[in-house]
Amino acid sequence: MNFKSIDFVVLAAALFFGLVACGSDSSSGPQENAVPVESSGSINLSSSAVAEPQTSSEIAESSSDAALPKSSSSMINPFSSGLSYVFEGNGSSAASSASVAPDVEYGTLQDPRDGKSYKTVVIGGKTWMAENLNFSKSTDGSVFLDSTFCLNNILANCEKYGRFYQEFDAAKACPEGWAIPQASDWRDLTNAAKETYGDNNGSLRAVGEWEDTIFGDNVVATNASGFSALPAGYRASTGEYDGEGTKAYFWGEDNMNRYAWILSNQYDLDKESIMRGYFAYAIRCIKN
Repeated sequence: MNFKSIDFVVLAAALFFGLVACGSDSSSGPQENAVPVESSGSINLSSSAVAEPQTSSEIAESSSDAALPKSSSSMINPFSSGLSYVFEGNGSSAASSASVAPDVEYGTLQDPRDGKSYKTVVIGGKTWMAENLNFSKSTDGSVFLDSTFCLNNILANCEKYGRFYQEFDAAKACPEGWAIPQASDWRDLTNAAKETYGDNNGSLRAVGEWEDTIFGDNVVATNASGFSALPAGYRASTGEYDGEGTKAYFWGEDNMNRYAWILSNQYDLDKESIMRGYFAYAIRCIKN
């Protein structure tokens, strides 16, 4: 018997089975034709146990949901129109009783350009908007004002305070049939408040909105006239906002020049003495 030949055969067989064993333990990844091995703890591969694959949009949605805060019923659409937002702050949709005079008969102005509605009030025989204008562009895109601003650049503030307008846009901001008040209109408004309600300007102010200041006697806001002036302040040419809670600035016209009429504890709807280019103020349109 040739033992050398036997030894060579045994050695070759050992090498063959060793290579097969190494290939089965390879770490190069799962094999294409791999079949799960059943055991006493076998996995149930029925459709009820296997998760459906997600689409790319579902994956994006689930990842974005994890990254963003959840919405709540208290959040509002800051672009919503209508009176329910104008007099109430913090995004509430309920009208503020402090800014609506219960004994005043209000009218309604619907701006045909964007469909927004505003309260109107007659004071001294003249019809005024009882809310600040909040117009920037028409729904059909035919009118667009590019120099309008919301207080502190917060869109929801436009719903409460209206918009601030720079002079160029203020000249064309009111809807057809309405206009920026003339100096005589502001004087008549002040005189009517004094004659009818016996005060300087408390009857023109929204109740519960004005802060006490250190300047002179604090005026008691009654809003008896229904004018509902809100202390929105103004926007300076530098982009800073000032006067919220203590002053109201409205555009007006005098001898073809435009000025701010200021209502505060210091000013009884007086005209500002200096024309300030690129400052932005609120607008109360008056009916022609």
